[in-house]
Amino acid sequence: MNELLELIDSATRAGADLLKRLSAGAFKANTAVSMRQPPSPSVTDDNAPRDTAIVIDVSGSMGACDYPPSRLDGGIQAGMTYAHARAMTHPGDRIAVISFSDEAQVVLPLTPVTKRRTIQTALRKLTIEGGTDLAKGLEAAARLFEDEGSTGRRRHVVMLTDGRGGEPLKQAAKLKNKLGAVIDVVGIGGTPDAVNEALLRQVATTDPGGFCHYRFIRDPETLSSHYKQLAKGLVWNGPAE
Repeated sequence: MNELLELIDSATRAGADLLKRLSAGAFKANTAVSMRQPPSPSVTDDNAPRDTAIVIDVSGSMGACDYPPSRLDGGIQAGMTYAHARAMTHPGDRIAVISFSDEAQVVLPLTPVTKRRTIQTALRKLTIEGGTDLAKGLEAAARLFEDEGSTGRRRHVVMLTDGRGGEPLKQAAKLKNKLGAVIDVVGIGGTPDAVNEALLRQVATTDPGGFCHYRFIRDPETLSSHYKQLAKGLVWNGPAE
């Protein structure tokens, strides 16, 4: 009887040891499998594809030559700089070009940013005409994004103006709150008095930390540099002016 009990006890211990080994082996195997699986990329401003609407004022005053050869030419060059910078780092992006004065026109619908020549041609087609209605440009950008529906892409509006006019706050609120767009606004011209800075600050996105995406720029070189900064990330970290 004692021998039988010892045999049963020995078999029980052996079975328990075997279960421990099998469990440990299964854990290691599962761990190895999980380690071989690539981590899911997080959706951030840096790696998410972006749809950008380049919205440019083409009113009569954009022909002024304080941005040699003209303010409009400065805006065109800045738009090209933005597109080129995004193509180099985020080839999955798309860009649209919208001109506005008294009315707005989608000069180029959302187009792969890698189509550099197409984007340049669209920007170079911009011509001076009419007055300034800020609401028109933003309204056209909102329609552009609405027509696309939900795409899982970041939405960005870069608006350039040298004047004042219109009531754009409703359209700006729609872009920011309903369509999830970040709006960067740039004022250009001789002095900040040429634009309604208080209104433009309301149009622009304000981050939770209080930074407003509005800036006044006095020369074409700084303008292109600023657009290049915008292409690197949605938040411009320069000094507020």
